[in-house]
Amino acid sequence: MKNGDASPDRPPWIPGTDQSLANRLLAQLDPTERSRLLAHAELVYLDNAQILVCAGQGLSHAYFPTNCMISLLTNQVNARGLEVGLIGFEGMLGASSALGVSASAFDAVVTVAGQAWRMPMAILRTQCVHSRILNVLMVRFVYIELGQMGGLAACGQLHVLEQRLARRLLMCEDRMREPDLEITHESLARMMGVRRASVTLVTGLFQSRHLIQHRRGHMVVTDRPGLLATACACYAQNLALYEEVMSEPWPH
Repeated sequence: MKNGDASPDRPPWIPGTDQSLANRLLAQLDPTERSRLLAHAELVYLDNAQILVCAGQGLSHAYFPTNCMISLLTNQVNARGLEVGLIGFEGMLGASSALGVSASAFDAVVTVAGQAWRMPMAILRTQCVHSRILNVLMVRFVYIELGQMGGLAACGQLHVLEQRLARRLLMCEDRMREPDLEITHESLARMMGVRRASVTLVTGLFQSRHLIQHRRGHMVVTDRPGLLATACACYAQNLALYEEVMSEPWPH
């Protein structure tokens, strides 16, 4: 499969709800602007482990997830695969590219399969030039991404694995909007930059506390308040940053 291609053997997906509102960034736009934007987009299925762009490459399309999840990963020799950003229905892949950045700083890989609105980057850039609101929306999300990346970097240095793993599971649950998470010990360990044995130990501890249920390839959040109490303050700070930035008045 080519980078960014939708799965060719998937049957057409018929949405059960208004998918134009399923992505929170798109839902921020007024109906006219949203319709104008989505006239150039298509709803595609993204497979698990699908590579959307590699670091140093130009992003050909922007992606607005509706029920999938995309991880931004480093490709540095000593930190390959370390997760520095996580994108779900609240965000998009390609905001900085829409504002004129020619190459991606990170690998972008689908970590939970699902649907997303896909739009040619050239068209999105043109739309940003002609729409002040859309341009501001891109700037705001880039700011949120920078805040998330800074928080993840600090979190990895300051907080113990229990806190970090609880935060990661909560972030996944938020973005997937359901407690049943398709995720493995191996992928968690790789993206968090820790040993798999450490993840297995902590998830076992979470299960003994009835915070999660674990079965092969899945983790089900069974006690969200308990995970919230376990997670570091970074989780709440990231949520507050998003809400603060997205609730700012729009320019006239």
